[in-house]
Amino acid sequence: MKPYAVLFLVALLPLASAATSIHIEWDVKQPIDEDRRYIEHFPSSSVQCLDCVEATDDDILVQWWRYSDQTGSSWPDDDANLRAGLIGIELNQSRSVVNGNDSDERHHLVDVRGTFSIRSEIEDQYFLVANLTVEPLVDLRNDVIMQFLFVEERSTDNHGRQLTSLVRDLTSEVGFYRTAGNVSEVNVTVSYEHLFAAGVDLVDERYGWKVLIVVMGANSDSIESPGVIALYETSVPTSSEDLGFIDYLPPIVFILVSMAIVFSVVRSSFNQEHGLPEVRAHWKEGNDPAIVIEVDAKRRDVAIQGCESEEPWSMRGGVKRSTIASGSSIRFDVRFKKWHDEGLVLKLKMDVDTLGGWTQNIRLPSRSNPERSVQDEQD
Repeated sequence: MKPYAVLFLVALLPLASAATSIHIEWDVKQPIDEDRRYIEHFPSSSVQCLDCVEATDDDILVQWWRYSDQTGSSWPDDDANLRAGLIGIELNQSRSVVNGNDSDERHHLVDVRGTFSIRSEIEDQYFLVANLTVEPLVDLRNDVIMQFLFVEERSTDNHGRQLTSLVRDLTSEVGFYRTAGNVSEVNVTVSYEHLFAAGVDLVDERYGWKVLIVVMGANSDSIESPGVIALYETSVPTSSEDLGFIDYLPPIVFILVSMAIVFSVVRSSFNQEHGLPEVRAHWKEGNDPAIVIEVDAKRRDVAIQGCESEEPWSMRGGVKRSTIASGSSIRFDVRFKKWHDEGLVLKLKMDVDTLGGWTQNIRLPSRSNPERSVQDEQD
C-alpha cells in the first residue's frame, strides 16, 4: 500500500500547482469605430460633473478621480492628477475631454494586435501581461504614447461614493516605431504590486473590469494637440465561467503525464524492491578464514557472476557461476588466504532477471566481533 500512497500524494502536486498558478488569456478585439467618441470625465470632489459633456451609450467613457488627499477616499488619484496636468485641467475644475484633445473627429492611425493575460504565480496575486504588435498606418509625431487603462465599471470607495468607469490604473508605453508600416513588438507587464496599490482586487472583485488601449498622438505633419488615434476596449475574463475546455487542456495533460511518470517510477521501485534477492553472510566455524553466504531468490531468477574482496583480504580461489531460480536459494563458502584484523568487505556480483546487474556489499567485522552487517548497492 505504501507505494500507492506515495503515488497518490505526489500526483496531487500538479493539482496544487494548478490551484495557485493562473493564466487566463484573451485577444485584443477590433478597434473601436472612429465615429464613437472617447470621453474623459473629471468630476468634482462631490463626484458630480455638472460641466461635463453628456455621454451616450455609444460613447467610450472613463472617469478620473483627483481628490483622495482632500477627501480621504480609498480611490487612487495619482494617475488622474497626472492626466489632468498634461491637458491643463485645474484641480477644482469639473469638465470633460473628448477624443483626447476636444476634437469632434477621431481617426484610426495605429493597428494594435495581440493578447492580454491575467496571471498569478502566487496564490491570489494577479498581474496583467500584454503581448502586442503595433503598426502605424501613417508616419506619426514623436510625442505619440500608448496608454493602458485598467477600468472598474462600477466602483465604491470607503465613504460610499460611487463612480462608473473609474480609471484605477494608467500604464504608459512609448517603445514602438513611429513610421508607417513598421511593426513593433510591445510586451508590457503591470505587476501585482502596481495593481494592488491602485486598488485592483481580482480576488474579491472578480467581475466588472476592463482594459483599454488608448494611443494618443497625431500624424507627422499635424500641428494639433495629441488626440486619440487608436482605441481598443476589452473586458477582463477573470472568472472561470469564461473558460472553455481548451483552456483547461494544458494543465489536464500536464497532470496526466505527471501521474504516468510518477506511477512508472513508483512501480519500477516497487518491482525492484520485491525482485531483489535476500543475501545473508556469517563467519564459518573453524580455524580457516572463510564465510558462508546464503542467497534467496525472490520473484526473479538470479545469476551469481562472481565476487571480489577489498584489501587487505584476498580470496583463495573464486566463486562458481550459478543461477538461482526464483523462489529458491543457494548456500556457498568463500575462502580467504589468511586472517586480518581489519573488517571484511566483499562485493558479490549478481545479475537479476529484467532488473540488470546488481552488486551487494557484504561487510563483516573481525572474527573476534560477532556482529555482522550487509549493505546493498546497485551497479
